[in-house]
Amino acid sequence: MRNNEKSQSTSSSHSGKDDSILLIVIAFSMAIGILLPSFGIIFEPFLLIWLGFLLFLNLLKMDPQQLAFIIKKPLFIIIFTIIKLIAIPILLYAITNMIYPSLSLSVLLLSGISTGLGAPFVINVFEKSNRLPFVVGMIILTSIAVPFILPSIVFLLVDVSTFEIPVENMMILLAEALFLPLFASWFTKRKAPKLAKKIEEKSFILSLIFISFINFGIFAKYSNYFFSQYAFVITMTVAAFALYFVYGLIGYLSAFFLEKKDKSFRIAAFVIMSYVNNILVVVFASKFFGSEIAALAAFYNLSYYSMIIPMKKIFYLKNESQDR
Repeated sequence: MRNNEKSQSTSSSHSGKDDSILLIVIAFSMAIGILLPSFGIIFEPFLLIWLGFLLFLNLLKMDPQQLAFIIKKPLFIIIFTIIKLIAIPILLYAITNMIYPSLSLSVLLLSGISTGLGAPFVINVFEKSNRLPFVVGMIILTSIAVPFILPSIVFLLVDVSTFEIPVENMMILLAEALFLPLFASWFTKRKAPKLAKKIEEKSFILSLIFISFINFGIFAKYSNYFFSQYAFVITMTVAAFALYFVYGLIGYLSAFFLEKKDKSFRIAAFVIMSYVNNILVVVFASKFFGSEIAALAAFYNLSYYSMIIPMKKIFYLKNESQDR
């Protein structure tokens, strides 16, 4: 009994140390991107590559057989995909178009994108549960569907005569960033289990490195806004945090109505909705609409990473109080 309590205490202490390191790395990498843009911009062309490596590291913690089981029973994933890719973007676009029209296209693009490739890292930080396959299943299905659904919604709702997104290119980029890491993790675990184990043991530190690379690139690109357009920065930051909580709340409440007694499912639902593929939006929106339309997706990185530990604490305290 005492040994078990001691083990739990050690694990909790180790987790707290990791949380502190994560917060420091996030703050440091964002600051470096803003203050040293000439350095940070070096990492910007490879954003999807860094995301792919981050996904690979965290997929090593998943049993592929669990993913097969989820795919065989996809009802919840289909329901959440419909909410994620259709209901949320249309609803939030309509609301934003009424209260802040100039931001409506940015909100639509960010809201209608797939579940983020960094979501497996987040769910692994939040809790050690069996919900990683559910998160990965959402990434796969939403990534397959989004090249067809998001352009269609934009065509229907937005008056942009020059709007054009090459669906084939979008699918290729997603395949490279998603399916290559998925196959690589499966291949590594199957053919080189000892190597996979060693990488998994170092996955947290390696994940921090790739998160830093992502923040270097994103914030270097928008560094000048922090020094010359304060009102714009405040607007984007407030909107990014507001959307983060709206997405997460919709996911959490949806899971509550579908599976009221399963706490881990509600947390996973929060993750799949709030941790979106904003980097892909940055890449495409910058190309087709300009940097200001893409800015909201870029600033979403502020909420994306800075809220990981605070939300983990909130979920932990909530679950602890309910378990008493």
